[in-house]
Amino acid sequence: MPVVRVDVPEGHSREKLRAVRREVEKAISRTWATSHIYVAVREMVAEPGDRSAVVTVDLRPGRGQEAERAAALYREVLQVLRSMLNTDAERLVLLVREFPERCFVVDGGTRLPPLVELTPQLP
Repeated sequence: MPVVRVDVPEGHSREKLRAVRREVEKAISRTWATSHIYVAVREMVAEPGDRSAVVTVDLRPGRGQEAERAAALYREVLQVLRSMLNTDAERLVLLVREFPERCFVVDGGTRLPPLVELTPQLP
């Protein structure tokens, strides 16, 4: 269950932010989890012309290939943010944090499916 927060400089249209959300969700589904993905795109206070972005991903540990998954997600998210919001590669931060399974509760109080059912194979 990746919970993803994408913080971008203020001033973009709601339509564009929704499009970013959809594309980031697709990137997560190719790199970390195929379902139970929750993405929030938020505007942050920034200087005029700021081209930075902060992406935080909270998820359960144990998928394997964590470094490769993080690198693949970084590449995909950078491509999305560059093309849609003109994000500067040197100003993109990706933070992947792992929390124990007991910290995640969904669907009215149920537990998440096993990681083997949710984790995609990396190309």
